[in-house]
Amino acid sequence: MFGKFLAACLIGLAVAGSASAATVRPILLDEIIDTSAVAFHGTCIANRVELDPVSRFIVTYSTFAVRDVLKGAPPATHVIKQIGGTLPGGESGMIVRGVPKFVVGEEYVLFLAGISSMGFSSPVGLAQGRFAVQEGKAGKTVASGRDLRELTARMPPAVLRQALEDRNAPVNELGLEEFKQLVRSHTSRYP
Repeated sequence: MFGKFLAACLIGLAVAGSASAATVRPILLDEIIDTSAVAFHGTCIANRVELDPVSRFIVTYSTFAVRDVLKGAPPATHVIKQIGGTLPGGESGMIVRGVPKFVVGEEYVLFLAGISSMGFSSPVGLAQGRFAVQEGKAGKTVASGRDLRELTARMPPAVLRQALEDRNAPVNELGLEEFKQLVRSHTSRYP
C-alpha cells in the first residue's frame, strides 16, 4: 500500500511542471529505519535510464552491490527503479527534484521503501533515506547533510547520544560501523 502511495506521489510531482522541488517532511532515523522494507550498505555499480513501458515515464534503474544487510533480505545485487533521468543521448529527460541520484563507484547506506505495483522503490523520505559513505580521517563515515544529534534524538543507546551531545558543533558524520551498529541496535529492539 505504501509503495503505491509513494509511486503516486512521485508521478504527481513529475507531472506538476510548476513544482521546483519535492517537499518531504523531515523524519528522524528511527522512523526511517522503521518504515524501510530493506536497508543495506552497498556500492552503486550501474545506472540505466529508459522509458518505462508500464508507467510511460522516464525512469532510472540504479544497481547496487550489497556489502552488508541491515534490514530485510536484499539480494547480493539490488536494483531500484526511480522516476526521472535523462535518456541516453541527452535528447529527452525528466528531472524530479528531491529524488536522490547515485554515483557509480560510490558507497551508500540505503533505507528503501517497499516496491510499488509499478516497480518503483526509492529511499524512505526520498533523500532522507540515503546516507553517503565517505572516507574520513579515522576511516569510513556516513553523512546525510543533517545534524546527527537531531536525527538520532529518539534513539538508544544513550551512550551514542551522549557522545553526539558532547560535541559543540553540528555532527554531520558518524563512523560507518558505529552508524550500522546503531541501526542494528534499533532493529533488534523494534523489529
